[in-house]
Amino acid sequence: MCLNAVRAPLQQACQRFGYRPRMHPHLHGPRTLAVIAAFKFFKAALLIVLAIALLRLRHPDATEHFIDWLRALPIATGHQLVMQLIGWLVGTDTRTIGFFAALALGYATLYSIEGFGLWRNAPWAEYLTVITTSLLIPVEIWEIFHHPTPMKVLALVINLAIVAYLVHLLRAERHGIGKAGAKSTQQR
Repeated sequence: MCLNAVRAPLQQACQRFGYRPRMHPHLHGPRTLAVIAAFKFFKAALLIVLAIALLRLRHPDATEHFIDWLRALPIATGHQLVMQLIGWLVGTDTRTIGFFAALALGYATLYSIEGFGLWRNAPWAEYLTVITTSLLIPVEIWEIFHHPTPMKVLALVINLAIVAYLVHLLRAERHGIGKAGAKSTQQR
């Protein structure tokens, strides 16, 4: 009885803040959400590193040193991407570099929020992830048609899989399948 007296207010508080019990803990639900959350955290970390690098490149000496370092790399010769990066850095002012750093930090914040919500199994995070990921899919498709690479195709496939899985999960919960599973796991 004492345990139920503590459990009921805790469940009400969790529901008020949008947290729901993990459904089907022995199946794919929470594990898959945790993998998606880890993927979002990884992308956020990469964007933070990129933003820090861009902020450091705002200083002219750092830019020249970085360009010299890129030219000294063995991959610099014959690789169009590296040469385009060098050309972009030479012709870019500090305000533009600062803008891209701020943009990277903004996306890192968004990915961190999505990752946290998915890690906590919050329904708002699933909706947020579906919306933000879906908004970029047309851009990814356009980019693949104009400059196809295996990495772009892989990114598109991963994002489509994430959206499809989360839509499936949200539809299942909307039709009561998830809630029944959550009730049965709470009674155990």
